[in-house]
Amino acid sequence: MNLLKHFTFVLFLSLAGGLLQACVAQVPIGVETATASPAASFPQRSADTATVRPEASPIPSNTPSSTFAFTPRGTQLLENSFNVCSPLQDIPMEDLPGLVNNPFQPPPTGSDDPHQGLDLADRNAAGLAVGGRTVQAVLSGEVAAVIEDRFPYGNALMVETPLESLPAAWVEVLELPAGTQPEEIHTNLTCPPLPEFNSSKARSLYLLYAHMQAVSERLPGEQVDCGQNLGTVGNSGNSINPHLHIEVRLGPSGARFESLAHYDASASEVEMSNYCAWRVSGIFALVDPMKVLTISP
Repeated sequence: MNLLKHFTFVLFLSLAGGLLQACVAQVPIGVETATASPAASFPQRSADTATVRPEASPIPSNTPSSTFAFTPRGTQLLENSFNVCSPLQDIPMEDLPGLVNNPFQPPPTGSDDPHQGLDLADRNAAGLAVGGRTVQAVLSGEVAAVIEDRFPYGNALMVETPLESLPAAWVEVLELPAGTQPEEIHTNLTCPPLPEFNSSKARSLYLLYAHMQAVSERLPGEQVDCGQNLGTVGNSGNSINPHLHIEVRLGPSGARFESLAHYDASASEVEMSNYCAWRVSGIFALVDPMKVLTISP
């Protein structure tokens, strides 16, 4: 009788063990269960012209989503044979987001806080910013200003492209601001009386290429084509590292600036007046440069 009880007990344990094993979830070999990982440590970005580091920086939460929204392509041919070119020679359009050193962060109207453009830093194998790469015209147009070593833009060039010369579908996708000229400016920046501009409804895009190594050989009023040489990446003006600073604004057609300067005792009244008109008056409304570089109507 005792032997029968012992046999029955062993049989019960065997059946129970098999049932329990069938109910346990199996983990495939080589697959680890998820565990909480420590938060990544990212380098901090300063307010302007931040030091370039080999590691990638996170996209700030206040950066417009359009800054890094990208459709890969090279030099793009649009309707009516209109071209959009990379601002950096031998750097394809799809690689530009990876060169963003300081993104577009528009300030409130009237404020001269950074960052009103987009910084592109060319890096060497060690991840350090280097100068010397050729800067190219993104859009065809006419030279509106040649700036020679003036603070804060350093050596810079401005090119005007009338909206009427752009494909209609391209302009529509850009979602440009209304561009109404304000009756008065509200800013804490010291500003002389502003220059007068064309009062017609004609408007243009103005692209400013700043901090170049040397003064561009282009002349005001000269025509430039998409992809043409405007200068080289440098470190002039208010710059910590070699990089290309690009600003895009929408304003009245036909504007010409002899020079722009501010925050410098040597800045003339004309230079400060031009600077205020460009930066804080609202006459030239800011446009996200990456929208222009990634347009895909």
